[in-house]
Amino acid sequence: MAIVAAFAVVATGSVGCGGGDDGAGDGNVTLTFWTHTHPPMIELNKKLIAEYESKNPNVKIEYQTIPNTEFNTKMLTSLSTGAGPDVINMDDNALRGEYLPKRLLAEIDPKAFGKSSVDEVEADYVPGTLDGAKDAEGKLYGVPSEFNGTAFAINTAHFKDAGLDPAKPPKTWQEVIDYGKKLNAAGHKQAFNFLYLHSGWYSQWFQTLTNQTGGSIVSADGKTATLESEGTKEALRLWVELARTSGISDPKTSSRDATVPYQDLASGTQSMAIVYPWSMDQIKESNPDTYKNLAVVPLPQPTATSTPVNRVYGYFWAVNNASKQKTEAWKFISYLASQKERWLTDVSFVQPVKGWETSAPAKALPFIDVIAQSYSTGKYDQVGPHWAEVQDTIRSAVDAAVFDGKPVDEALREANEAVQRSIG
Repeated sequence: MAIVAAFAVVATGSVGCGGGDDGAGDGNVTLTFWTHTHPPMIELNKKLIAEYESKNPNVKIEYQTIPNTEFNTKMLTSLSTGAGPDVINMDDNALRGEYLPKRLLAEIDPKAFGKSSVDEVEADYVPGTLDGAKDAEGKLYGVPSEFNGTAFAINTAHFKDAGLDPAKPPKTWQEVIDYGKKLNAAGHKQAFNFLYLHSGWYSQWFQTLTNQTGGSIVSADGKTATLESEGTKEALRLWVELARTSGISDPKTSSRDATVPYQDLASGTQSMAIVYPWSMDQIKESNPDTYKNLAVVPLPQPTATSTPVNRVYGYFWAVNNASKQKTEAWKFISYLASQKERWLTDVSFVQPVKGWETSAPAKALPFIDVIAQSYSTGKYDQVGPHWAEVQDTIRSAVDAAVFDGKPVDEALREANEAVQRSIG
């Protein structure tokens, strides 16, 4: 991917769409804007909305936040019925697996960004990073509010308690298990845990592991379920071992609050976790004392000789195809996207514009090298149609294997049949 080369240089609102017809009528415009609940993001969104309304007195933006456990379902249902907000903020899996195949989104308007073509808009971004908002024909439907690589965090104080050297973090998942047993012996009973929140989180973890083991959920064309491949089985076996059979933690003790997903790591209850750039900002705000003891290190790999493989994902601002205010909606998105340094400083959201890594906010991140490395080894996941159903199936399969002890082969055989029915 071109992403590799580019990043390697661094070691509460109404439900209907807005009224009026693209600036027609009396000139007053009301836009509706929905996001999930991430407190630092919400705070900055509110500031930017106030600024935009001040600069554009004819525009009123009605902002609604939706609980994370309800967000995907409510957003997809509303847009599918021709309602929903004018402006959405949604992850790349959902865009490519649901919204774009169903033609629910409007193509990007380059004029709103002061550009004469979509190619000019793309030229501002690191190559490959906009692929998460493109359809099968390569048409672009959004710009990223955040672009995330996957990293790993360790509690250095816990490591010292267990006689482990924080400067030598685990490089493989087996070392995570070995270190976890030493952490347990030192009194840290929740050495490592996945987060068992909504289906999107389940598929996120599963895709991270399958990327590393050579597995997948669907084929490259998105038309065939591939959950019975050996690589995919290896990924779920690894999850089961990390979560249950190794004994380094009890998955039933993992926090279930999707608004503050890293509560266990932030409170000092958990010793190791898979993290993203925004995770650390949230922990710093909620538990600054614990944050001082956390180090961000590269994501562990299946073996010491494995070529590092990572997962990247993004959230994108996009416009509802049913909106009657597409022009003004894209102008508002353009303003949000223009505040890239504030997104990085206030929320730790990376917007992958060219040269982001040389900005002052980027250089101020203590873990910038690790994040840049995660981008250089990362890739978007392959998705297929009806992805919401697929994610629910993944969740059921993982729950069956992790919590109920169902054999991995059996859980994935049943899941494979269900996914094929969904995408077939």
